This record gives sequence, C-alpha cells and structure tokens, in this order.
Amino acid sequence: MAAVDVGVQHGWGFGAWSWDAWRGLMPAGFVLHAPDRGYFGQRVDMDSLRPQIVVAHSLGLHLLAPGWFATAELVVVVSSFGSFHSRHAKQARYSQRTIERMLVRLEREPEALLSDFYTRSCAPRVSSLAVGEPVCAERLRVDLELLQESEFEPERVAAESRVLFLHGSDDRIVPMERAEELHGRISGSTMSVLEGAGHVLPITHARECWREIERVWRRMRS
Repeated sequence: MAAVDVGVQHGWGFGAWSWDAWRGLMPAGFVLHAPDRGYFGQRVDMDSLRPQIVVAHSLGLHLLAPGWFATAELVVVVSSFGSFHSRHAKQARYSQRTIERMLVRLEREPEALLSDFYTRSCAPRVSSLAVGEPVCAERLRVDLELLQESEFEPERVAAESRVLFLHGSDDRIVPMERAEELHGRISGSTMSVLEGAGHVLPITHARECWREIERVWRRMRS
C-alpha cells in the first residue's frame, strides 16, 4: 500500500518542532512532512510536496504552498481563521492594536514577546528557545504583518477536498467565531471542538487531533 503523505504547517511563533509528538502517534503508512518558517534557524520549504492530508495550525493556513491544496484529499484547519480580525469594527480595532503593539515589542524584546505569547496560547514552555536557538525577528515581523492583513479565500481549497476544522473551546488567541466564519464559507466542511483546550492543539492535544483526523480519513477511504 502506498504511503499517505501528511503535510503540516505550523503557525506564527512556532516551528516544525510543533509536530514532534505526532510522529509517535501516526501508524505505519503515514509519513509526516513539516516545513519550517525559520523563526529560530534555517527555513525549510516543501513547496514541491503533494500531500494527501494537509494540516495547518493558525496562521499556517495562510502560509501553505498553493500546490498543497491541489492534491489534498483532506484539509485540516486547526485553530485558524479566514481573517484574524472580526467583521465588527470595535473588535477589529482591538485586535489590530494588539498586533501593532506586538510589532513594536518584537523590535525590543522578541524572546519576552514569544514567552508571553506561548503562555497566552496555553503552550508548554518548550521551544527552540529552550536550547538556545537564535530568534529571527525579521521573519517573525514579516509574518506578523501578514497576520494583520491576510484574508484566506475558500476557493484555494479544491472542491473535491474534505475540510475538517479543529478548535479549542478556550482558545484565547483565535476566538472560535473566527473559525466558525470560515467553516460557514466552505461547503461541506465539518467542525470538532475540543472542550477546555487552548490555541496550540498540535502540541497540547496532539493525540486528540490525530485521532479525529485518522477517524475522518479512514471513513473517507471506506
């Protein structure tokens, strides 16, 4: 039986190490491929990969190579959004100012900014920072500015692809309404809410995420 390629894309402030626990969860026949934006070292692109399963965390959905969508049979949207900002002006101004303050702080103290971001994300204090990797503030800045402006167009997802949303009920970074808005714009998509979970599901709820992904995949193939 041919291997099933699983392409995973981390979100802002994290790295390919976000998916380390997944390698031990995936059964034989599934191969994990994890590009890295290079926030803590060398950037690794896998644009030529054509995975059957695509998993994107948070801003990672907006960073995916276009070719990944071309062959994806299952697209998994984890803690993500169409637009980071609300359609309501007052709420949008608040989140826009939050990003503006983060950009200013990024110039002065990137490590402290990331540490606070991890805490708010409900992420364990485990990252490349812990082993002394340098922080690339410029790459973080570029993608943080992208977060401020990016709009994900549902048309990027092939009509034949199945789309699964996974979101934590206690996500303090991306309110569930942002995911629900995009979910509502993608016909036939389904959504599963992990009760009590925060923003960084690939790290904090790896087992639960993979169990749901594999369940949907097996059902698609049966």
